[in-house]
Amino acid sequence: MRLRRKLLFGVCAMLGAGVVVLPAVAGSETTPTITAENYGASEHEHRWNPATATVGENGIVTLSNAGPVIHGVEWRSGPATPSCSGVPLANSAEPFSKKWSGTCSFSKPGTYVFWCTVHGPEMTGTITVNANGTTTMTMGSTPTSTAPAAPPAGSGSQTPTGANGPSPLASLLAGSASSAVKVPATQRGPSVHGSVDVSQLGAGGRLEVQLLAPRASLASAGHPPRVQVGRAVHSALRSGTVTFAVALDAKARHALRVHRRLALNVKILLTSPNGSPVTLTRAVVVRR
Repeated sequence: MRLRRKLLFGVCAMLGAGVVVLPAVAGSETTPTITAENYGASEHEHRWNPATATVGENGIVTLSNAGPVIHGVEWRSGPATPSCSGVPLANSAEPFSKKWSGTCSFSKPGTYVFWCTVHGPEMTGTITVNANGTTTMTMGSTPTSTAPAAPPAGSGSQTPTGANGPSPLASLLAGSASSAVKVPATQRGPSVHGSVDVSQLGAGGRLEVQLLAPRASLASAGHPPRVQVGRAVHSALRSGTVTFAVALDAKARHALRVHRRLALNVKILLTSPNGSPVTLTRAVVVRR
């Protein structure tokens, strides 16, 4: 009888130890990691892989960019602003960069939507926070062809082709978005230069170029997190190459003198004679 009690006590002790250890192992295995991915011809297509993840309340998600293309994170909606460390955010002085890795924690249940500060809705991701503590993630896969992923519904077209044929952007540009829009990633001086190759269908349309800087880099108060610091408009476009030069405003020139560099988003809106604008965004660092 004593031997049987000792054996039973030993089995219970081992089972109790397993109950303590197993949750810790499971938690470490289900911490999601979302990575910026570049693919397609010359890696001109971009996405988050995986694009969705689900964590429990107060859960943590790792976001990273291991490649040579600059990316950042802009939270578009959610029940609260996540607490992030090591992640280049839209409202920071450096809203995008190469080769970074950081984490974000989520204190309130709900759905959080984010996209890349450089590539906009082309790179949209979603994180769901469950109050019951469940943590899962939807794994992505490496594309097997150079065709770009379809943009999220309602985001507007930023890719030159799609499953149903040419997008509005492709019809207005003379060539692909990567070849028809040329904006050097590094420039010097108090203005930003670039060019857009307009197709015959885009002739007679309108080109608007906006320069957007992080509010923090301008020492500005209030909202929104990005401030327009330059704008140029070209109307009655002709087909062919349209060049532009957009001057920085006084506040941006002052920030450039102080910091010797200024990170910008160049927002390009191309409108057909009878249509709504399609948008492209390029990242530029201006130096003195």
